Amino acid sequence: MAVAHQLSANGVRVTVLERNNYVGGLAATFEHRGFKFDLGGHRWFTKNQELNDWFRNLMAGELVQVKRISRIYHDGQYFNYPIHLKEIISKSHPRTIIAMAASFLWSSLKQAAVDRPIVTMEQAYTAQFGASLYRMFFQRYSEKVWGRPCTELSADWVAQRSRGLSIWGLARDALRGPRNDAVSLVDEFMYPRHGYGRISARMAEDVKAAGNDVLLGCQVVRLLYHRPGEFNVIYASGKGQHKLRADHVVSTIPLGRLVLILEPGCEPPVAAAARSLVFRDLITVNLILRRPRVSIDTWLYIQDSEIIFGRMHEPKNWSPAMVADDDHTSLVLECFCSAGDHIWSMSDEAIGRRCVQDLTDKLKFIEERDVEDMLVIRTRGAYPVYDLQYQNKISLIQTHLSNRIGLHTVGRGGTFRYNNADHSIEMGLRLARKLLGEDVDHLTVNLEAEYQEEIRTRARRPVRMQSRVGQ
Repeated sequence: MAVAHQLSANGVRVTVLERNNYVGGLAATFEHRGFKFDLGGHRWFTKNQELNDWFRNLMAGELVQVKRISRIYHDGQYFNYPIHLKEIISKSHPRTIIAMAASFLWSSLKQAAVDRPIVTMEQAYTAQFGASLYRMFFQRYSEKVWGRPCTELSADWVAQRSRGLSIWGLARDALRGPRNDAVSLVDEFMYPRHGYGRISARMAEDVKAAGNDVLLGCQVVRLLYHRPGEFNVIYASGKGQHKLRADHVVSTIPLGRLVLILEPGCEPPVAAAARSLVFRDLITVNLILRRPRVSIDTWLYIQDSEIIFGRMHEPKNWSPAMVADDDHTSLVLECFCSAGDHIWSMSDEAIGRRCVQDLTDKLKFIEERDVEDMLVIRTRGAYPVYDLQYQNKISLIQTHLSNRIGLHTVGRGGTFRYNNADHSIEMGLRLARKLLGEDVDHLTVNLEAEYQEEIRTRARRPVRMQSRVGQ
């Protein structure tokens, strides 16, 4: 959608084909009885100030500022996330504190002595925090999200998603406070007043206002490559199959599926790599509650493996416009799963009932009589799973696709890269600039191996966006 938005603003003819009957993909907002629910909680933050300016321009008059309160619910206690060493020490038994210190020192000594490469998620977390803190705050939740042991997952995901680079950073912050050359991006964030889905909706409005098409309920079933700059896109809608000629194709189709619908076909090793790219799926259980509030959190991470959902948020804490009135609130409960597993196979009624039971009986957050209604939404392909071979698979696939001149992959699913929304939008804007003749590479977005929620004030300036949208 960002590509279409930028190209439309520059007079280029585009057609957007959307499989769903709404725009936004994973960053969509659903409405039920006057209550609005995001597909999980999404916030806007970016290190790129020009991208921030573009966003403010797009969403002018629709933004609210939200103070972030994210916590981990661990063994009946709340801990702030990102984690703070001082808080962990104050809430832990002395034996636990000694175990944390000993495990980190042992991990550091072992790593220094052996100097082995860090390959798995478990090795990465253990090297950063020690085995004890890893087991307390990262192992159970990570395995709940990904559905497999951390020993089978790549370390690549960790540096961008965990607080700081090691326990030394936590200790420094506890003793001296945060360093003065870093600005946190986590304490407050911008959010569309009526839900995150308004971002894609606004872009779609502008694309259509420029005379271009955004076609909903249209699934691409075949992609025919004839020669550079000549494609036929075969898509299905409620009215049958259709063919669309294109000079360039920008794909957010899951990378593995794109390879398999592209003709001429690929060699067996490429097809095997495409079929083995795995995504984790998501079921969100959205509850309408007759009570003013449940929590103070923007996110609450639930580690307990016996509780079916892994994360919850309360939309009212993000924007009062997300609820129908002040006497009610709502919850979004995220159940991580894979199509065909025991969670995915549960009926909507059964999984909703189980979520309510966990809230009432195990967590004691609400009473059953508080629940007035619920909406269950199933989403395929929510999270790319970084197994230990994923980089080799993607390299093989991208080499194959590079020979199809005019075919471009973007977005979380399209690149099999764990993008935030700002990454995907920046990818789209950069690709549009490339198609307009600038020398830029959209696939360099979200490759930096540093923590995403902090910006160094002395670091080099980000690459300029030079976006012409809205100018």
